[in-house]
Amino acid sequence: MDVSIFRYVDSIPENNINFASSAMRGMNPDGLGGADVEEQIAKLYGVQKEQVIVTPSNTFGSFFTLYHLRNKISSMVTITPEYPVFHYQANEIGIKSSMDNRISAEGLDLSPWDVEEKTAYFISNPNNPTGLAWSEESIKSIARETEGNESYLVIDDTFSFFNGSFPRKMETGNTIILGSVSKFFGESGIKMGWIIAGRHIIDDMRELIGLMVPVISNAVKRRGSYLLSNINVYKEYNRKKLEENSRILFENLDEYIIGFKGSIVNAISVEGASTKFSLSLMSEGVSTVPGYYFGSDSLVRVGIGAEDAERTEKGAKIIAKMISEWKR
Repeated sequence: MDVSIFRYVDSIPENNINFASSAMRGMNPDGLGGADVEEQIAKLYGVQKEQVIVTPSNTFGSFFTLYHLRNKISSMVTITPEYPVFHYQANEIGIKSSMDNRISAEGLDLSPWDVEEKTAYFISNPNNPTGLAWSEESIKSIARETEGNESYLVIDDTFSFFNGSFPRKMETGNTIILGSVSKFFGESGIKMGWIIAGRHIIDDMRELIGLMVPVISNAVKRRGSYLLSNINVYKEYNRKKLEENSRILFENLDEYIIGFKGSIVNAISVEGASTKFSLSLMSEGVSTVPGYYFGSDSLVRVGIGAEDAERTEKGAKIIAKMISEWKR
């Protein structure tokens, strides 16, 4: 990387507007809940406590799930809209990965697909708190096919959990559910996720997880338990904040945004040199994430969950001004 790009930034302004975060901020779980968070999660999903494993985050959970499946599958398919982390993790472990593009000009194709042998299918709805697009009936239809051909359906329900529309009592076929409170329910101080699966899967996972995943402290579990007990309060607070910030962003940057209203993370088109553009923004007091690091140098990533409405509007106006100057 050309070190001359750093001439755009002498120092990070003290009152920097944080659009680099992909999480919600504003309410912290400041109390302690019960000690048995596994039982609490099990009740939310309508499963047995023994079917729940608590992890440090969703990222740990997905990586461990792929590691556990590495000798059981021959390939992994992510269904768009997808969460790119799954691809990166699969490549690190040596699992062949591909993408099933379900997005077209007509919208999102939600029809079930043919499940191939020894394949793991990952579905999610990245950074969009409206939740999973697939109905529970569609998910169960796909899951039933996994049982007879040694395949797996992995559901990242971080976003549907926020919306309260997450799949419950999902014990059909070889289904694995990944969840988390890390992104949408407060400051980044709470890092807690979970894995839910049938006993024929989870018991094998439990034998290995202690060697792969750090132990979750009781303090984190109890803070996570408190958050789960008061989840509707946090959900409504963050939903209103997200809706307002999304409205502000689109009012100021609509012609440059690639994506949909309501997403916590948005892609802004800058037509190349995303790292230089992000550094130029930083010198103006706005931090973003260059698309260069995600394989698309024509975009910058803008997260709108960390700031209040006033600072979001200020940051959006700075970005609009910088884009107009950048394209001259």
